[in-house]
Amino acid sequence: MKTRWLACTLVLTGIGLVIAASPAAATPPDTAANCIRVAPEARYRGLGYNHIVHLTNVCKSSAECDVSTDVNPDAQHVTVAAGEHIEVTTFMGSPARVFVPKVECKMGSK
Repeated sequence: MKTRWLACTLVLTGIGLVIAASPAAATPPDTAANCIRVAPEARYRGLGYNHIVHLTNVCKSSAECDVSTDVNPDAQHVTVAAGEHIEVTTFMGSPARVFVPKVECKMGSK
């Protein structure tokens, strides 16, 4: 019984040493897919819905983004600074409360 306990302890200790010795997870690179969070919002304003696209940059580099939607395909060009949250109004007074944002971003300098 003692040999099983000793073997189990050695195995678990070895696993702990392997986990402790493994390198920490690398920080993902500043790419648009890793850095820019996008969320749609339709705010009711009396005569219809204002379509707003929320952009949040969670990285340390700024981003240049083109924002459009399936309701308004005319893109607006915006800059989202590092750590910043902005709102882009893409349509005012829409009868539709549902829309799909289309956002294309390129990361800039820090």
